[in-house]
Amino acid sequence: MKILRCILYVVMMFLACSCHEWETYSEIPHIEFLEYQLLIDADSVPQKGVIVFSFTDGDGDIGLKENETEPPYDYNLFIEYLELHDGEWKHHVNEMGDTVNFNSRIPVITPAGDDKNISGTIYDTVSLNKYSPVDTFKYIIYIKDRALNVSNSIETPPILINL
Repeated sequence: MKILRCILYVVMMFLACSCHEWETYSEIPHIEFLEYQLLIDADSVPQKGVIVFSFTDGDGDIGLKENETEPPYDYNLFIEYLELHDGEWKHHVNEMGDTVNFNSRIPVITPAGDDKNISGTIYDTVSLNKYSPVDTFKYIIYIKDRALNVSNSIETPPILINL
């Protein structure tokens, strides 16, 4: 009777597992904007911001290893910074003539096992451009995986701040 019960249990587990549909995502990463959080110090002065967005990737190849530092693997999180000037969005250019961005690195997050589909939420802290007289700005964000597939681009709503 015990053997019959064990066999029945194994068959039921097999049937339950075979009915489970695994979520599958595209091998090209996909991101969605969730929110922007402003970090304010004790004196109510804005210091930094946190961009929050979700991601999915079908083959789980998001992230860079610490020793991957040469292009095209120097960054995999790309954040463009735009300011509102007289009703027009423009990239901010610093004194050296370089476009200001807040590119960053996502560490390797490839899951173990056969199912490489991944999804999650990324929180990235960005500095505020305290040297700009403009009080309204936004960010455009996209990511690249290790196969160099580029995700869709997302953008924050306009952010109004008095620095």
